[in-house]
Amino acid sequence: MLMQSTFYQFTIKSLLAGVLIGLGCVIYVASPIKYVGTFLFSLGLMTILIKSYYLYTGKVGDWVPSATFRLIYMFALNGIACAATGYLFTLTRIDLSHIHEVVNAKLNDTMYSSFILAMGCGAMMHIAYYCFSKGKHPLYVIMPIMFFMLAGFEHCVANCGFFAMAKIEVTSEVALRLALIVVGNGVGSMIFTKFLPPADPSEAHGVPPLFGEEVHHHNVAVTNKTKATKSGSNRI
Repeated sequence: MLMQSTFYQFTIKSLLAGVLIGLGCVIYVASPIKYVGTFLFSLGLMTILIKSYYLYTGKVGDWVPSATFRLIYMFALNGIACAATGYLFTLTRIDLSHIHEVVNAKLNDTMYSSFILAMGCGAMMHIAYYCFSKGKHPLYVIMPIMFFMLAGFEHCVANCGFFAMAKIEVTSEVALRLALIVVGNGVGSMIFTKFLPPADPSEAHGVPPLFGEEVHHHNVAVTNKTKATKSGSNRI
């Protein structure tokens, strides 16, 4: 029962994170003013952080080899839920015609450009996750999100929503580009977490467990973080 419960929570939290990013994609495309759209997009990530949902681009910075399958599974759930949410709103009266301009710019880009832009997004996502965990101020989320959206950086989960909204055919080239962006997001985030690992392990969030046998170690880490927080010295 414990294993099922942990797997269920991992799955649902990953799906709900994808839904929230999908809703962010909808308002970004529907908004006639891009600055307003990018501002409102940040509500999705803020909710993910507050409710402790699982988003690949927020967790990948703490990658270790043993977490590879969990991160792939997390991204798959994020992407499916985001794509389904984005597609669902194409069936409504909301004007999403701007989506074709957004997607064409992404698909007509070079692969190395997509990868570099993905690294930029990964860096911004790390900044949002880390700074919000430290200060709990909404600007720590809003500013990095507006930064990467206005700059045109590539977010692998959001792209699943954008591609579904545009109803594009997922060719091998599209799949390859998306895979490259997945890796790029990870590299951009890990630049801040791997070159100078934290002296205190509680500074890293870690990739959450998928099955019950990992719960004990995960709970110990959470307990240690809580104790450290009470002393006022570490992030939660």
